[in-house]
Amino acid sequence: MNKPRRLFLNQLSVIAGIAALNKPVTAVAFVAKTAGALGASQNAVTIYHTNDMNGHIGAVYKNLGGMRQIKTAIKNQPAGGLLLDAGNFMSLSTDRTLRREVINLMNSMGYHCAALGENELKAGQDKLANLIPYMQFSLLNCNFKFDNTLASLVKPYAIIYNGNLKIGITAVCRQVKGIKYNDAVESANHAAQFLKETEKCNLVICLSHLGHKQGSEISENQKLAEQSEHIDMIIAGNDPELVINARILRNKVKHEVILAHTASDGLLFGRTTISFDDAKMKNGTTTNHFMAGGKSYAAELSAMQLVKDARV
Repeated sequence: MNKPRRLFLNQLSVIAGIAALNKPVTAVAFVAKTAGALGASQNAVTIYHTNDMNGHIGAVYKNLGGMRQIKTAIKNQPAGGLLLDAGNFMSLSTDRTLRREVINLMNSMGYHCAALGENELKAGQDKLANLIPYMQFSLLNCNFKFDNTLASLVKPYAIIYNGNLKIGITAVCRQVKGIKYNDAVESANHAAQFLKETEKCNLVICLSHLGHKQGSEISENQKLAEQSEHIDMIIAGNDPELVINARILRNKVKHEVILAHTASDGLLFGRTTISFDDAKMKNGTTTNHFMAGGKSYAAELSAMQLVKDARV
């Protein structure tokens, strides 16, 4: 069995376990398309997140997964929030029409920011540069050094206001052949320090597409969390380990860091709500993961049957 197929089945097994133990959740709150429309609460911010969608527009298994299923779920609820992606939202296909279709769908879903991943660079830097003007969301990376048009099109960070809160977002990616690479942890810490100390952001989020190095016991995304200083939340991608709901880790100065990661291909998407007190200090976090699609799926199939069907 090839590696992508094995990874898909492993993720599906975990998702099936959720389906067997919990009532299905089929909808997530509406994500505002403009920063000015975000603030459902003056003292809380809700972040919806995806990673490694790999250009899957339609459902990837029966009626589960894919960007259209996520979009349908987003439309069904009225609350506001940020919508972020941790990279590899495009497929490995270099077909311009397919890539434009993914971008158009993400625009219509209301994405605010996405990390740059290897898939986005697959067709070459010049072709990516030609596509970025069609993106109504910011494409972020702070640890690559570009010598061409991408230097001005890929942003090191973005700042978004949510009610009374100022949110800074940056992104890192693992090394990609042919691109000048700066240490991801050092770059992320530098950007986060700037956002916290200079820009006075109340919350700093890093979209981390660092993944998992072969032979390592923990992912590079987790290492980033543990070696960070000013990052409050890491939305991780490019990691074969599927973790249901977020983990709370300690950074190098023993402060809490949220590490969140969902399934690839749009099978799951996450929601994290961070609340603040009147002094704009964090005072609470809630996290959830949701299946995209599958309105009555949990009642229809057991976990074992789900995986059995997938293997056929």
